Amino acid sequence: MTRRSSILFKLFALLMLFGLVAAACGNDDDAEVQPAPEPAADDSQQAEPEPEPEPEEEPEPEPEPAPEDDGDVLRVALLLPGVRNDNSFSQAAYEGLRDAVAEDGNVETQVLEEIIDPTDSLPALRDFASQGFDLILGHGIEYVDPIQQLYAEFPDVAFSMTGGVLVPGSVTSSNVVDWLYNIQDMAYPNGILAAQAIIGDTIGIVGGPEFDFVKAMHQSFRDAASSENPDLNFLEGFAGSFIDVQAAAEVAQQLIDQGADFIYCSGDGICIGAAQTASAAGIPIAVGFGSQEQTAPDVYLSATVIRLKDLYLDFFDQVRNGTFGTADGEVHAVGEEGYAFYPGGIFNDQVEVLPVNMAATVETAVGLDELQAALDELVASIRAGEFSIPFPG
Repeated sequence: MTRRSSILFKLFALLMLFGLVAAACGNDDDAEVQPAPEPAADDSQQAEPEPEPEPEEEPEPEPEPAPEDDGDVLRVALLLPGVRNDNSFSQAAYEGLRDAVAEDGNVETQVLEEIIDPTDSLPALRDFASQGFDLILGHGIEYVDPIQQLYAEFPDVAFSMTGGVLVPGSVTSSNVVDWLYNIQDMAYPNGILAAQAIIGDTIGIVGGPEFDFVKAMHQSFRDAASSENPDLNFLEGFAGSFIDVQAAAEVAQQLIDQGADFIYCSGDGICIGAAQTASAAGIPIAVGFGSQEQTAPDVYLSATVIRLKDLYLDFFDQVRNGTFGTADGEVHAVGEEGYAFYPGGIFNDQVEVLPVNMAATVETAVGLDELQAALDELVASIRAGEFSIPFPG
């Protein structure tokens, strides 16, 4: 993974325009911290049950369970703004960690869900660091500021923040790195699909809060659709939340009532409501951040999702071999050479364009196989370096 790229820093400059935004596609309501159970350890690590002691003897103490290999067990904590099964942003991180742990085989984890308020996140991060966790993953922009407050106090703990590149003044260091998905990669493929699938000329766009990065995704979707058909019209509405399913359903219905022939929902749990409304109206839908095939198998066409297993495996290796953080160990601000930034996109398989739902029964302008071919061509051109999705301007 190349950390220093002039192209990436141009992206940084554009992203900096967003300023400090709220939770990156997470739960935007305050909630109590809820510790989640760790993944089950391998049976080989479990101590044998202690036998019943004889009446006249004291029981022998249980032996400590031995690690699987050389004792290099990593302790990893993950903080989520939403719940692990939100079919969206938080679920992507949970599943990525789960799969990375399964492949590595020598990692202990703890997960905290629905934690976004600084009064909760800062103490939680401090608690993990004080307990000696090796790696702390703050999966959301709401953890950037707390990590910036703590990293110098705990130099032996590795911190991964999400979206620090969007926050003025953020730095990476010998124990802090930054990650963010490419906003345009999450939306552009859906625009290509929508423009080819739509019967009619009006697309309704459903978003959560009216945050800058959400609006940027909507613009990328429009850019893609317009590149295929410049005569398309767009309607836009916001549910005001990432989790209010009913509000999103109402927004989708309003857009359909105004003439929308296709629905695009930019992400998170709200898309359940948008998909239900689209299904009731017989309108096709494409989604960001998670499939809605189970919700609306008749009208759901495709989605983009985040995949983080390989990134987390990379982090595990870096923590173990001492290469985590900035290459020179110094502190670097956003936009400076040496800033330890890990962009995620189609180019490195951290954004996946899901296959077209071939079971969909909704009518489309071209066949489902043609829609799949169009997405395949787009993805192949990006991976080959022949096309780079432009950042919405």
